Amino acid sequence: MQEILLHIHSGVWGIMILLFILSFAFNRQKGWSMALRLTYLIMLVTGVWMLVLIHFPILFVIKGVLALILIGLMEMALAKRNRHQSAVWLMILFVIDLIFILLIGYEII
Repeated sequence: MQEILLHIHSGVWGIMILLFILSFAFNRQKGWSMALRLTYLIMLVTGVWMLVLIHFPILFVIKGVLALILIGLMEMALAKRNRHQSAVWLMILFVIDLIFILLIGYEII
């Protein structure tokens, strides 16, 4: 069961990043951002479910907090994009946060 959740979770991460890029590039089309929010939900549910199965190790709890911050950064960047404001700093923080999440997720850290 845990392996299935891991594959779903990691696949949704890839889809989520792709949908964020599409939402950011094509900000007039609302379908991309709606699909992105659906991936947030799937990613959060599978992540919490895996945390419960592996009894909440602290490093993966930190990864979960960083993932919530990443979702916030993505939403703020999309909001700034819709208001035609610069989101450069948010994108830099997004990349840094994503790198930390991937390093923890693939157990490099």
